[in-house]
Amino acid sequence: MNRYKVLKASDVRQRWKEVVNEVARNQTRIIVEKSGIPVVGVVSSRDLEWLQERDRYLAELRETMDEMRQGFRDVPQEEFNREVERAVQDSRTHSDGRPPA
Repeated sequence: MNRYKVLKASDVRQRWKEVVNEVARNQTRIIVEKSGIPVVGVVSSRDLEWLQERDRYLAELRETMDEMRQGFRDVPQEEFNREVERAVQDSRTHSDGRPPA
């Protein structure tokens, strides 16, 4: 289900029960607009669980990346960028999955 509807906030207020039922049955997601500006989304509890899991995953990824950055904190940015580019090129030339010798 990738369908969504865009509704005015006033319409959502008037049709709240219908909106909740549609979303709960996973028939749609709702983007609520106020003065033509998207301000809020209404999603099913299943979608919310997925979003929460995604947030946890991204937080763990950020933490891992921060830990990795600490190992390079004393390396000048220009040197770091050169080394990253070299590593990317090396990995592309060794596409058989084996590490470079």
